[in-house]
Amino acid sequence: MIVIADSGSSKTDWLFLSSENEFSINSSGINPFFQQTEEIYATLSTTFETVEKAEVSKVFFYGAGCIKGKTDYIVADALKQLFPNALVFVEDDILGAARALLGKSSGIACILGTGTNSCLYNGSEIIDKVPTLGFILGDEGSGAYLGKLFINDYFKRAIPEDLKQKMESELHLELADVLNAVYRQEYPSRYLAKFSAFLGINRNHIYVQNLIKRSFTDFFYKNIERYNDYKNYSVNFVGSIAYHYSDLLKEVAFNRNIKIGNIIDKPIEGLKKYHSNY
Repeated sequence: MIVIADSGSSKTDWLFLSSENEFSINSSGINPFFQQTEEIYATLSTTFETVEKAEVSKVFFYGAGCIKGKTDYIVADALKQLFPNALVFVEDDILGAARALLGKSSGIACILGTGTNSCLYNGSEIIDKVPTLGFILGDEGSGAYLGKLFINDYFKRAIPEDLKQKMESELHLELADVLNAVYRQEYPSRYLAKFSAFLGINRNHIYVQNLIKRSFTDFFYKNIERYNDYKNYSVNFVGSIAYHYSDLLKEVAFNRNIKIGNIIDKPIEGLKKYHSNY
């Protein structure tokens, strides 16, 4: 049996494959910047209580924050404890996105979900990568970035009155609570990204559409347009933000003369196809 996992900041999709069986399991997001091996192992031990772990021969894990030789071992050590007979491969989530979106073809692969990432992929490996810098310094276009722009506009009194009233009746935001969630609590990017649900419900409002397009414009300018010869490649996306706002994403790309390729919600099926030869 082999295991393929795609992990973002909010959740992880696990796919278990054997010649006789196939099943999926979901868990919370895993990120070695915020978690240690012991915490990851404890969480997954509970999640996989019913899985025959000794039967797993290979694990392919693609995750946010998994930097080769720097933080990947934190996840790898937990997985080796969990699946004692398996060869474990831990890679950055952007390589997983590139393999899922492009397979053996070249192009620019992007993640637009709770966080963001991008790379230039030559069909076998990443040859260039603009650093995302995380939700505090970067992550333009992400759910967390949208939430950051939205909350900033709200408290800076830049929200239209009709939407402001709806926010106050539904979200009940208090400045002290927001600051505490962002600066003191765990996983502030997840907290900020949750506001994309409110934006999605109100996506027909002109303010919301302009906010989303502003976020995507920042993403293209700060990330995609930093690659040499970016206009010669298709730009491909995986992630909930790209998928659910694909019409606005395509509009911004068209206005910036950027060629859009594939847009998918989750990479797990593409990764299944990529690893089908194992």
